[in-house]
Amino acid sequence: MSPRRPARSLLLAAAVSLGLATLAGAEGARIALVVGNGNYQRIPALDNAVRDARDIADMLRGFGFTVQEAHDLDRPGFETFLRTALLNIPEGSELVFFYAGHGIQIGRRNYLLPTDVAFESVYDLPVQSVTLDRVVELLSARGASHVAMIDACRENPFPNLRLAANLDATLFETKSGFEVFSTPINSLVAFSTSPGQVAYDGEAGGNGPYTQAILASAGQYSDENILTMLADVRQRVYQSTSGRQVPWESSTLVQPFYLVQGGTAPAPAAPEAAISQPDRSAAPVQALAIDLTLPFARELPLGDRLAEQAGIPLGDVSVIEAPQHGQIDLAGGAVTYRPHLAETPMADRTDHILRDRFSLGIGGAGPGILNVSGGVPALACDVQAGDALDLQGVGLYRLPNQIEPRRALAACVQDVAENPGMARLLYQLGRAQQASGDLQSAHDSFRAAAAAGHIRARHAAAMLLLSPRLDRAVVPIPLDEAQGNALLDEAIASGDPFAMHSRGLRLLRNGPTEADRQRGFELLERAAELGHTYSMNELGAYFLDPDSRWFRPERGLTYLRASAERKDIYGYNNLGLVALRGYGKVKPDHAAARAWFERAAEGGHPFAPANLGRMIMRGQLGKPDPRAALRWYDIGLARGDGWGGANAADIILGGNARPLGPADAALRAAKALDLPTAEAASRAQTLLDGMAAADLDRATQMILNELGEAVAVDGRAGPVTIEALARAGSRAGLEALPADAGAQERLRMAARIWWAQNPPRVDLF
Repeated sequence: MSPRRPARSLLLAAAVSLGLATLAGAEGARIALVVGNGNYQRIPALDNAVRDARDIADMLRGFGFTVQEAHDLDRPGFETFLRTALLNIPEGSELVFFYAGHGIQIGRRNYLLPTDVAFESVYDLPVQSVTLDRVVELLSARGASHVAMIDACRENPFPNLRLAANLDATLFETKSGFEVFSTPINSLVAFSTSPGQVAYDGEAGGNGPYTQAILASAGQYSDENILTMLADVRQRVYQSTSGRQVPWESSTLVQPFYLVQGGTAPAPAAPEAAISQPDRSAAPVQALAIDLTLPFARELPLGDRLAEQAGIPLGDVSVIEAPQHGQIDLAGGAVTYRPHLAETPMADRTDHILRDRFSLGIGGAGPGILNVSGGVPALACDVQAGDALDLQGVGLYRLPNQIEPRRALAACVQDVAENPGMARLLYQLGRAQQASGDLQSAHDSFRAAAAAGHIRARHAAAMLLLSPRLDRAVVPIPLDEAQGNALLDEAIASGDPFAMHSRGLRLLRNGPTEADRQRGFELLERAAELGHTYSMNELGAYFLDPDSRWFRPERGLTYLRASAERKDIYGYNNLGLVALRGYGKVKPDHAAARAWFERAAEGGHPFAPANLGRMIMRGQLGKPDPRAALRWYDIGLARGDGWGGANAADIILGGNARPLGPADAALRAAKALDLPTAEAASRAQTLLDGMAAADLDRATQMILNELGEAVAVDGRAGPVTIEALARAGSRAGLEALPADAGAQERLRMAARIWWAQNPPRVDLF
């Protein structure tokens, strides 16, 4: 993996909004993220926070930044904003993050407060706030140089409150002001006041002292290091507050950051005022309408296409009217369109198209205006197999259970052939292959995508190296913990939340030292802060485990409810288990458990069907109904749940599913043997040990028919059956059975072949 060129980034605490206009500059895009939170629902509102954000955003637009701005974000909104911002940041960008709003210190960490914050439990901190140092780390993964300026140290809205902030649930008092924290190399963190002190909001209808000082000072320091400007800001704030507020910074910058570049800074203005106009003095201006259709991508070079359709060289290009749904990059004399990307679910959709228009001024021998419009249709592979939280994708996504294997595979094979070497398409091809059951090809595609620089592909490749659910004799992918963990660590360093989750859960559950477990907890919380519901579920399950030293039911439920609020099927299933068993103050509620399990099962959860089957057979949903339970167990078995097979076999052998008989039970029990649930496999083996050889051979013949081998189901393993089993085994890459193999060995072989052809969805577990 080639080293990344250091990028610059500035984090200013005040406000953020999504306004995408023009990118320029030879060293890459200049991106500003601005958030202003003032309209709090349960704590005192801040009169000036949103105004501060808007004014800073306008100023930064005037300085040539593309601004992504948002106001009054609740916690889910903050998650979405961060994910969308990260999705749209080109690597190598110069970044600005500006936040204005409430913030508090708890322990040795600093937290930004969403507008819906409500600490009703001592365990609410991780789902009710945003951790400042994690925001810095997330942005550092997209670049290498950062400045953070935080205008958030108002009066503590939660005095005398103690909250749990660490794995060990130690309670810390909430405090006003912010604490010093370690920042990544090549970073600067600037606070509106000194550690532990309070910043002022200013007079209503104006700006806070800190924001006001930035607005007054920034434009006076063109082509000067940000540190020079901040010294002036500190002096202005000190004077305007009569010494009551003194801004403070901590820097590890090893290269300068320039807020204003290239001469005198313009006055803050709306984006349109900052867009240059073509020179019309030399010749009459000619207007030409151009219609383009280009495939959806993170960036689309336009120069050659525009020159071809205009019929003349473009010469100097300027932006007259900016795109509504993207941005124009004129860096290095090129003309590049970058569509604004947003996470967009594609389940049940077959296409996606973005339409946009903009106007360019062109120079040269025939100066004129190009009015450009057109559509940007998504590639079919992006629609069918794009992934969530993929920072190098195009925002279109399907969850693993939403991928339609055949359609996704056909789309991605074609798109990869037409766009060879495109890393995101190689990764998505791997997702389609995995959903189709071709795990070896999926692994090859993931590794090829990772080699081409795709971050998420490292995680996908690692999971195939680490998964206990693969029969390594059938799927020639090695079990390699060292290599798998190394790939996860590489992806974590690049900011991938899926890798944070997968590495974190292993360290939290199985870390050999307390430091390892603490790191696992931290990684899971980092992923959860981006809205990664898998991590919310893992943390919830961990604190609800009565065998864990950290058993805290109330704490676990906090995470699970947050997951379910985000419509996660694993959150649904986990809350079903809570309602079924009861935890702490939650009493058992079978009706609620059924509703949660059904929602999870409908979404593709692998274990929820068996949970429903058990409830039915226990009489927890009325009179036991074996046939209804069997239907649920069969769904679970097809998804890779061994208990689905063992329990279904039990029902059939009990005579409660006629006309199904012992062979049908044997078929299900055999399929359960090779699934990684030891207790279910043991129960299935016990059932098989009690069956007649003829029933086992009937089950073998039934499976062979499912595999496409036409054999009679007569319970006699004659030459036709033996030859069909050998052919199917050869296709699966398995060695032939010895001539004296018994009925159980034949059935076990048939079940292994079946799973080789229909492997369980390891991406669902």
